Amino acid sequence: MSDDVLLRATDVVKSFASRRRVKGIRSLNTAVNGVSLEVKRGETLGIVGESGCGKSTLARCLVQLLPVTSGHVEFNGVELTTLSRRQLRPHRREMQLVFQDPYASLNPRRTVGDIVADPMRINKIGSDAEINARVRELFQTVGLDPTALRRYPHEFSGGQRQRIGIARSLSLNPSLVVADEPVSALDVSVQAQVLNLMTDLQDEFKLTYLFIAHDLGVVRHVSDRVGVMYLGEIVELGEAEALYETPLHPYTEALLSVVPELNDTDAPRRERIIISGDVPDPADRPTGCSFHPRCPVATDLCTTEKPDFVELRPGRFVACHHPRNLEAVAPIT
Repeated sequence: MSDDVLLRATDVVKSFASRRRVKGIRSLNTAVNGVSLEVKRGETLGIVGESGCGKSTLARCLVQLLPVTSGHVEFNGVELTTLSRRQLRPHRREMQLVFQDPYASLNPRRTVGDIVADPMRINKIGSDAEINARVRELFQTVGLDPTALRRYPHEFSGGQRQRIGIARSLSLNPSLVVADEPVSALDVSVQAQVLNLMTDLQDEFKLTYLFIAHDLGVVRHVSDRVGVMYLGEIVELGEAEALYETPLHPYTEALLSVVPELNDTDAPRRERIIISGDVPDPADRPTGCSFHPRCPVATDLCTTEKPDFVELRPGRFVACHHPRNLEAVAPIT
């Protein structure tokens, strides 16, 4: 693994047994279908897509909260999928999560000070005095009053609870933080505060983020690179600004067409693209390209042949037989 790559996933597949039976045999619901990606040290890689596309399942596979059905996950050059729970423990300290729901992710029966201290106690890091000092320091770091350590989660607002969740994620000094839709449950004004905090913490602690969201506007402003996910597959990946300015995949183009834009008279407005139909059942995937039943530019080729995920332009990867906006993107030389 290259020194600048912290996390690498190769052909990761995660399937669950479905309730549906075909000839008495349970079919498989494949939530993640052959995902390959790299997360570079110090960057923010955004993963965006519709609800149910497999973003959260992928995140849990990458940090080994869910075992992969097949494929490989390497962290700091170590293959994680073959390790036992005991062998995984030192690597788990380096990979922490910030969860979507700040209300459900904190134990209501424990004080917030204990919640932030628990990872250090479980991993036997420091004395009681050192742990207490570290907790107070973390509260100050995320903008909370250390005198509130003995309060319970219900005594805080949603934004404050998410700050507590962020403090907990930092308690073991991780290298990678996986943020699973960390602001989707918050008011817009509070979202901005939490996003700014996460950006400041990334600079201060040299963190690497995997940032998952369905809000393309949020992802654009926090990510260095963005991967677009559809039906368990990454269909496009590239630098954030380049991807937003010149989307290559029709799905990406459609998603961006409905993102509100600033009223700039010099910039042409995107034509709104309406995606018809519903996301297919992962247990009954379409043949060929998974997006072809809803794609406005699909051809017969799309219905029979699955497109490869290839680098069409420097740093721009796409899985599509008919990529868009190629004329506006510099070719590989």
